[in-house]
Amino acid sequence: MPPEQPRKILGLPKNIFMLGLTSFFNDFSNEMIVAAFPAFFTSVLRAGAASLGLVEGVADGVANFLRIYSGRLSDKIQRRRVFMFAGYGLSVIVRPLYLLAGSVAAVLGLRVTDRIGKGVREAPRDVIISASAAPEEIGRSFGYHRAMDTAGAIVGPLAAYFILLHWPVMLGTNGFTVIFISASVIGLFAIATIFFVTDIVGRKDANGAPVLSVAAFRVLPRGFRVYLAAIFLLSIGTLPTAVTLLKTTSIHLMIADIPLFYMIYSIAYAAFSYSAGKLSDTVGTAKVLVYGYVFLLVSYLMLGYAESAVFLGSAFAVMGVFSAATDATERAWTGRLVPFEHRGAAYGLFQAAVGFGALVAGVAGGWLWQAYSPAAALLGSGGLVAIGLVVLLISIPLGKRGI
Repeated sequence: MPPEQPRKILGLPKNIFMLGLTSFFNDFSNEMIVAAFPAFFTSVLRAGAASLGLVEGVADGVANFLRIYSGRLSDKIQRRRVFMFAGYGLSVIVRPLYLLAGSVAAVLGLRVTDRIGKGVREAPRDVIISASAAPEEIGRSFGYHRAMDTAGAIVGPLAAYFILLHWPVMLGTNGFTVIFISASVIGLFAIATIFFVTDIVGRKDANGAPVLSVAAFRVLPRGFRVYLAAIFLLSIGTLPTAVTLLKTTSIHLMIADIPLFYMIYSIAYAAFSYSAGKLSDTVGTAKVLVYGYVFLLVSYLMLGYAESAVFLGSAFAVMGVFSAATDATERAWTGRLVPFEHRGAAYGLFQAAVGFGALVAGVAGGWLWQAYSPAAALLGSGGLVAIGLVVLLISIPLGKRGI
């Protein structure tokens, strides 16, 4: 079994507290850039929803393939922290290079590299979180982590908003230059916090299976495998937030206002993340997960009918509640379904399912949004979420029985 983590900070195990800070600074850095992307694409690159969806979808899809390997490898070598240093470091290194990007292809290359860093670090990091928490507090721990992650995603867009307001796009790309440089500096703080994280070492994975193989997949519980299929379908139905932000253009808002709606989404996300994680420990992880995707469907309906800034802001708030109810909960449910010695592989496969689903969601959803209409993209995505919910409901009893 993994070692105990007796030291606590503000009532949380030291590892979980410090990883919360890591994610806060990293998302502060990353979301400054993501919140500015719709404005950057439309005003500088002269591109639309299809290009933006392509960049976000391909970047997540290609990079998430590494999540399978990083999780499984961390099980084999029994070292998690090295993957975090490599992953966060790679992401931070590429962010100032957006200054040189003058085309969609260049941004795509940088975004893929950034997301490769995410793919390398996420599964091993989630193993540390799940192993550092008491079994009855896994949901609470992931909820805290996602709340800190999203707190960074609040201040990031807010910073981007004030920067774009101070350096309007009409004066050139100065505002984007400040955003890219500031994001890079803030990212260094994320790397610094990893030095205070203690590595988690558990039982060696002695099944001898290759890093990626049918045998490696079959060793996982059947309930978890059906759950992965549900997550894949639900991820395809989850449009990238950067694409949904383009809804602001239909109600004639300023480019500088776009990050504010991302901030509204992030505030709702952060406000409910910890409570959703704690609730999953009491009423049941599966219930919170199902209700979360119902909130996503409601947000799609609201986005489709939004004709004012207030109604659109409300739609993004509901979408934030969806993310709060599902992001931490999906990770916590994975930790409950799979024994410790296989969690690296399980989290890698989970992240891969999310990533490949995001690839399809970004490419197809962005194309539908631009080629047909926002309503077409929202309707198609909502239908896939409904199908995914059916598969999820089938997987839940299998997981509860430990099959």
